[in-house]
Amino acid sequence: MNFLAKLLTLVALLGGMSSCIFKTQENKTETNILTQSNPNKRNDNWSFVGPGGGGAMFNPAINPANPDHAFVSCDMTGSFVTYDGGEHWRMFNLRGVVRFYTFDSTDSDVVYAGTDNILFKSMDQGTSWRAIYPRPEDILGISSQGDHANEVVVTKDSIINVLKKMVLDPDKPQKLYLFTESNESKTWPLKRGEKVQKFTSLLVSEDNGLNWQEDQKFETEFDNIFIDPFSDSDNRTIYLTGKENILVRRAGIWSEVSPPENAGTITQYADGVDIKNNRHIIFALSGRSYFNGAGDDEKSGIYKTIDGGRNWINIGEGLKVKKVKGVPDPEFRSIAVCYYQPNNIYVSYANFQVSDDTVSIGVAKSVDSGESWQLVWNDKSTKGKSIVSSNRTSGWLDERFGPGWGENPFHIKIADNEPNICYATDFGRTIKTTDGGNSWQQVYTNKNSNGGWTSRGLQVTTGYMVAFDPFDSLHYFLADTDTGLMESHDGGKSWTSATDNNGVPRSWVNSTYWMVFDLEVEGKVWAVMSGNHDLPRPKMWRNTKMENYKGGVLVSDNGGATWQATSKDIGEAATTFILMDPESSPESRTLYVCAFGKGVYKSTDGGQSWKQKNKGIEGKEPAAWRISRNDNGDLYLIVFRKSEDGSIGTDSDGALYRSTDGAESWTKMSLPDNVNGPSSLLVDSNRMVLSAWGRFGESGFSGDQGGGIYLSEDSGASWIPSLTHDQHIHDVTSDPENGVLYAAGFNSSAYRSEDQGRNWQRIKGYNFKWGKRVQPDPYDSEKVYVITFGGGVWHGPAKGDENALEDIVTSEVGYN
Repeated sequence: MNFLAKLLTLVALLGGMSSCIFKTQENKTETNILTQSNPNKRNDNWSFVGPGGGGAMFNPAINPANPDHAFVSCDMTGSFVTYDGGEHWRMFNLRGVVRFYTFDSTDSDVVYAGTDNILFKSMDQGTSWRAIYPRPEDILGISSQGDHANEVVVTKDSIINVLKKMVLDPDKPQKLYLFTESNESKTWPLKRGEKVQKFTSLLVSEDNGLNWQEDQKFETEFDNIFIDPFSDSDNRTIYLTGKENILVRRAGIWSEVSPPENAGTITQYADGVDIKNNRHIIFALSGRSYFNGAGDDEKSGIYKTIDGGRNWINIGEGLKVKKVKGVPDPEFRSIAVCYYQPNNIYVSYANFQVSDDTVSIGVAKSVDSGESWQLVWNDKSTKGKSIVSSNRTSGWLDERFGPGWGENPFHIKIADNEPNICYATDFGRTIKTTDGGNSWQQVYTNKNSNGGWTSRGLQVTTGYMVAFDPFDSLHYFLADTDTGLMESHDGGKSWTSATDNNGVPRSWVNSTYWMVFDLEVEGKVWAVMSGNHDLPRPKMWRNTKMENYKGGVLVSDNGGATWQATSKDIGEAATTFILMDPESSPESRTLYVCAFGKGVYKSTDGGQSWKQKNKGIEGKEPAAWRISRNDNGDLYLIVFRKSEDGSIGTDSDGALYRSTDGAESWTKMSLPDNVNGPSSLLVDSNRMVLSAWGRFGESGFSGDQGGGIYLSEDSGASWIPSLTHDQHIHDVTSDPENGVLYAAGFNSSAYRSEDQGRNWQRIKGYNFKWGKRVQPDPYDSEKVYVITFGGGVWHGPAKGDENALEDIVTSEVGYN
């Protein structure tokens, strides 16, 4: 069946809502049916905790046979699927950020997903995934590298390819076109900002991805691929598009196509088909953009070509006429086109000055191929006030921070044959319309009758810990970054912001790093907050001087209902940890605080006054991260590493210190051999369990070294490694009730040890790439919480779920 015949069939099916579509849904795999019946919509006994949203989301994709079946990705590695139009979402994890999804138009059960390293295929609508590129039999292993444990798939040919995009042939869905990017740099590790020659390879598979052949290699970069469906099916016309150039293959010959004249930097392309006139149409977006940092002085534009790039038509002027004359152009951030009805175009816009006192962000729509435009989602900033678009329902992020927090969409996707259905993703929300933009609904959270919010499964927040009020078993806190401190009064079922107009300085709201309750004084709680997020990740201190960090210590006497800043003696600082001496007097508690870049501070009056306690701590601006205390009252300080180039033995090494005199002085301790990135410590008398963050290995194919978990039974005089296959362990923790130890890190796993840290077992079912901390549930000894870097908070069986269906079923790329 050729492209046009298949299209007409699809149109008929969709237009009549034929029983064939419903039959496809009825014939889902048994596993998927079970998934749909589970309250948490997962394939296991894990659930989630939190309000939903709160992190950047990208790459929405809609099944052309069923618009209720959709995917989105988070830049923090999580992926999400919905089978009911966004009412519920299920997270799945493919070891990294999914950059694209591609559907098989002839089989609604089949979908492809591509991370930077691996192309996956699902035959059951996204329930389970198999690797098809690189071929599993060619994979020798997976190495995790660098601060974010970025993964490299090591193959027999010793070539590292980054996947960019994949499309299926319109008439032969078994024929796949994949283009990848590689470089031939001899430098390792690459220095930040170092420019290297990149190459693009176009790969083709004729057999559903079982075998691949390189069709062509180019000495330039591209970011998208399009196929003209009206071209000869045996000799396709193919376009590769990039920011600065376009290549086209016509009749087997490659040639350059000029982008729109004087358009500046092209930030995004899209395509569609005009069935009536047998035309393949390509659209382009240009100018200043979040994705074009150098384009502040460039004019913004929207263009299309109906003749393969020979001529370009500017279709953006009808939108730009809505701005005030003489002001800069608005930013056009994303474009989406209804593939089979390309007269329908959506464009994400920002900094659109529509009047002298009003700037708008949102989405514009054209239904006449760009001749005219309407602002169908129009959030406004006017006279110092932020106003949500009147036709858009708000979630908790709008309610707490206003519409500007999420900004305008990064990415937009329209259903291929239904222009009224469109998903949009931004810094914290996924939002959709089902009526062509007349109204928009958020699909990341649900509001409860008590005013709190519950996640629909889009878990994309970053946290540091869960805090439990010792005097109220239903009162919980989430110490989060970007969205700040969150609070629940119903045992974690729903959540509200705990920093709204209650004494928390505005410049400290962004991140709560830690909290500690006084176990003897009801309502007494301290917290450390900062305007600087994501510490101790190097990206935060790489370009921001630590002396400019904002934050401090707060105290509450009413369980967090109101707060008072109490760290004037410290000054502004990114405070990352607070420890209370449980043996100090309740009337004048002794407290210790880590200030990242300033060191350690101590208070002996409950936080009313503070003194710096850095005697013995080496180096300028010590990155004080965590403090531990043993039963003897000895203190242990983790100073985080301040290098990311793989070096060891420099002033930037991390360190471990001990104080036996209440922080009056510190003595540097020996770390395990080859370790310079300590990250957390458990200490019990002479026994110590240390987690460490690895640093670059010897080559671009090597895993990191110097990370993992180390054990000492002689107060740190000697160390033995107890877990090293996972080189990026964030925290080690313990259950005080039974002595079980836990660990989590950045390699898709959390661990459990029942022999004091000598041996570790993976907790099955948990598989989010970037884990941070496992906390035992104080009210259910059989469960734990797992706090993540971008995947929200998980809640599930402490021993794991042995019957969990893992997302990846290919053993060569499965989880540790």
